[in-house]
Amino acid sequence: MQNNQGISIFKKYYLNDIIVIAIGMLFIAFFIRAWGDMHSGFNEKNTPAMSLDAWNLFYYSLRTSMRFIIGMAWSLLFSIVFAVLAARYVPLRRVILPFVNFMESVPLVGFLTFTTVYFLNLYPHSVMGLECTAIFAVFTGQAWNMMLTLYQTLRIIPHELDEAARSFNYNPWQRFWRLEFIYSVPGLLWNAMVSQSAAWFALVASEAIPVGDRSIALPGVGSYIAEALAQQNIQAILFAVIALAANIVVLDQLIFRPLVRYTSRFKYEDVTATQAEGGSWFYNCLTFSYVGAAFSGTLRVLADLWLFKLPRVWYALGLHHLFRIVAKGNWLWRSLWYLAVVMACVWFGYQLWEYFPKQYFSMLPEWMLLTTARVVTAMLLSIVIFTPLGVWIGMNPRRVKFFQPIIQILAAIPPNIFYPLIAAFIAIYHQDLGWWAIPMIMLGTQWYVLFNVIAGVSAIPTQITEVSKTFRLRNVNWWRYYMLPAIFPYIVTGIISAAGGAWNSAIAAEVIQWGSTTLSTTGLGAFISVVTDAGKNPESALGCTAMIALVALCIIFVWQPLYRLAETKFKYD
Repeated sequence: MQNNQGISIFKKYYLNDIIVIAIGMLFIAFFIRAWGDMHSGFNEKNTPAMSLDAWNLFYYSLRTSMRFIIGMAWSLLFSIVFAVLAARYVPLRRVILPFVNFMESVPLVGFLTFTTVYFLNLYPHSVMGLECTAIFAVFTGQAWNMMLTLYQTLRIIPHELDEAARSFNYNPWQRFWRLEFIYSVPGLLWNAMVSQSAAWFALVASEAIPVGDRSIALPGVGSYIAEALAQQNIQAILFAVIALAANIVVLDQLIFRPLVRYTSRFKYEDVTATQAEGGSWFYNCLTFSYVGAAFSGTLRVLADLWLFKLPRVWYALGLHHLFRIVAKGNWLWRSLWYLAVVMACVWFGYQLWEYFPKQYFSMLPEWMLLTTARVVTAMLLSIVIFTPLGVWIGMNPRRVKFFQPIIQILAAIPPNIFYPLIAAFIAIYHQDLGWWAIPMIMLGTQWYVLFNVIAGVSAIPTQITEVSKTFRLRNVNWWRYYMLPAIFPYIVTGIISAAGGAWNSAIAAEVIQWGSTTLSTTGLGAFISVVTDAGKNPESALGCTAMIALVALCIIFVWQPLYRLAETKFKYD
């Protein structure tokens, strides 16, 4: 009997090894092909035309996925570095948080305008220059939300966990990697998924690179969608949606689902959880395979080097004294920061004043008010509708497992896909876009709220849930005293990230085009969209600056108070 069981286990491991090795070989082949094509020659005057042949979507998906994987890696690195600096050092926090809140709301066209020249000069006569521009566009759709999530969770770590880490004499490096980062991983992972969807959301714009007086389309799913929209080819659009969904499902099954399964062990619990976490077939293959066992052993060796041996070198060189010396000058850095802000505002303000076209000044307040009203309405509707939905999904791991890939696919569909339906409906019944832009803006906000709420519910400690059952909380009291306080930090992160998506979505939502049909409404987003397409840089700069001013007001009077409230009142201690 025991011999038969041993043979059965060997066969199971052997089969899992075949699956893991086959997927690994396919990934290596995919990487080599995509990396080679990304470094091919580039001639601005001779660029290949996009083909709507459905078979080309396999290759286009390969190129797009490569950009997304590289962009995600850079986003994760950025999030870890700047979230830690903002969480631990107050002077840097005053720099980093406003910068990230500001960058979240800068229109994507603004990034492409100034990054294209830099990357083309960095990689002359190579497609890699254009690829870097597209990767940077992917980065801008992912990094800000991930960084804010990691920062928020670092600020609300329970006090008793921090005390436990200090009782083991962990140095700051070990305390971060063995407590703070581990505690933040579940929320960070969920926001990595919604951030990836946000990058897919801007897919069409990120693969159309402005070079000189023309736009060059990189091979990819986004460029395919743009060409299909230009040719009003409904069949090609459907093929593109299928390819987009297939890409998301593959990434979910091979990357995100195994990570969700693995990081379920990091949930903050004082009692044994009663709910089973969602499974992952690829995670099981890695767990029960000899390749996975070898990989796990290698990771343990690297973890020992990273956590214990590397800090010894740091302390042996005395580099930790440098940070203590720098920290003593906090008042100096704070003063220099405010001085730099004032000087930058004065200098750039003067330069922009000379650059701006003055004839639009009288109309800007009305445009800003209309767009702000649409953005605020879209955000409030997203919170009211998707907070209860996120709670309902997050309360049940089976629902999370079922809805996670569906939400990812829906969140990733670029808004341009919906233009034919909206344009046809409005053209027939209303002839004016007006307040119908609000549902389009919601496409850039609702998924941030939904994903963050699901992440917050999934991270609620079981003992908090047990207390709510003990007090028999029901209906309004259940929301008021248990659920909303428990997920409030995640809601704050969600709406702050949603705000950035909302302002960017307003630019696309206030002017929609389908073939020869163009529908627009009055607003700041419509102004930016029209003048940018016309290549009017002074007018585009004026519109973007007005939008930045609105974002600055939100940072000062809304986001900063919400941050402080989440960090002080709504924290597990």
